[in-house]
Amino acid sequence: MSRLSTLIATGALAGCLVLGGCGATDKSGAAEQDKYAGLDEAIRGWHASIKSTDDHCKAKPDGKGCQGFEVACKGEREIAPAEQAKGVSAKVVVAMSWEGWDAVRSEYRASSGFAEFNKVDGAWTRSDAGPVNLATCVAA
Repeated sequence: MSRLSTLIATGALAGCLVLGGCGATDKSGAAEQDKYAGLDEAIRGWHASIKSTDDHCKAKPDGKGCQGFEVACKGEREIAPAEQAKGVSAKVVVAMSWEGWDAVRSEYRASSGFAEFNKVDGAWTRSDAGPVNLATCVAA
C-alpha cells in the first residue's frame, strides 16, 4: 500500500472512531445517537418557517429575499426536573444566521435567529430563544 493510501485509510478509521464507531451496535452509543434523531429535520423546518414568515425574506418578489442560511451553533441545555417529568428527553439551543433583503437600502443585510428545541416523546418542538454566544452557544 502506498503512503497516500495508508494515510487515507488511517484518516477514515480515525473519522469512524470520532463518529462513534461507524455503525457500532454498542447500546450506549445508539442511545446517544437516538437522543438527537430528527433534530436536523426540525432545524430544516425552522429554516423553511423563516423563509415564509420573515419580512426581509418576503421583500423580493423573486422569492430570493433571504440567502446564505447557516447554523452558527448548537448547544445542549440542561433539562430541569420539571421538564423531565413532562417527558423532555433532549433540549438544544440553535443559532442560525442568514442574509435578508433590505428593500430600503437595496442590499442584503445580516440577520440571525435563536431557537430552543425540546424533544418530547420522540418529537421535536421549537420555541424562540434569547441570543447566545456563537462561540459557546451559551446564553449571552
